[in-house]
Amino acid sequence: MAGPVVSRSPACLWCMRRLAQPFLSPNGPVNSLPLVQTRAKSTHLVPSDKGVVVRLLANIPKFGRKDAIFRVERGRMRNEWFPRKLAEYMTVARFKELGLSPKDDVGERDPTFVDMKVLEQLPAAKPPAPVAEPQQAAKPVKKTIKPERVRELLERLVPKTITFYRIPIPAPPSNTATISPLVAVAAAQETPQGPLAIYGSVSTKDIASSIKSCISADEDGAQINIEPAHVTVLGLKDEINKIKELGRFEVKVSIGNSDMEPITRSVEVLPSEEKTQEPQPASKKTAV
Repeated sequence: MAGPVVSRSPACLWCMRRLAQPFLSPNGPVNSLPLVQTRAKSTHLVPSDKGVVVRLLANIPKFGRKDAIFRVERGRMRNEWFPRKLAEYMTVARFKELGLSPKDDVGERDPTFVDMKVLEQLPAAKPPAPVAEPQQAAKPVKKTIKPERVRELLERLVPKTITFYRIPIPAPPSNTATISPLVAVAAAQETPQGPLAIYGSVSTKDIASSIKSCISADEDGAQINIEPAHVTVLGLKDEINKIKELGRFEVKVSIGNSDMEPITRSVEVLPSEEKTQEPQPASKKTAV
């Protein structure tokens, strides 16, 4: 009889031994191998421990009331209930003493059981306290000051002269290299010296801020609102209400929206101590 047809070479040692001795029987010599592979005994069908039958000696929430009989974990009974005398073991002899049957009188755990006596002993739950609405910070009440009081404070707190410092713009050097020194001196004497322009201007906003800083130390003066529209500079050539040169100027500060006569102060623009920026002469281009 021909041996079995093998489509591929065996991969394990058991298959090689079985193919090498295909005609050995299970009842053969001791060294012969059986043709049927045996498995180890499986334990997945063995029933697991269902616990121990106990009888409660007191009401236990989520398990049952007193005298209830059911199965519970061995560890819970051994470590918790039996040492505290909350339950007893139900043996065959104990079933006979109580006249009960192990088959008919073993019930189930009651997870919905609640001991009402324990609940009555608990303190009553207090109703939640009403949540107080967050109180907004009270806005400071702005004090109303009469125009007469405003004028009095401005006359007393604002100095007669308000000083600002700006960097002057130097005049460009005249081209005197092509004329004689006598002609240059005569031209300089004939040319009127006008006011020096400045870098940056002094606006009515700057003057209003300076007046606010002067009156803010007083309690009533801090309540006075000085706006740039309340300041007017007199003697300006341009329509823009800004000072653009060194010198002394007269300004009028109106008393809010009242019809009272405004107060008059002087604004003096002086050169600052910083070095003036002189324009550099243009470099001569060399002929190529």
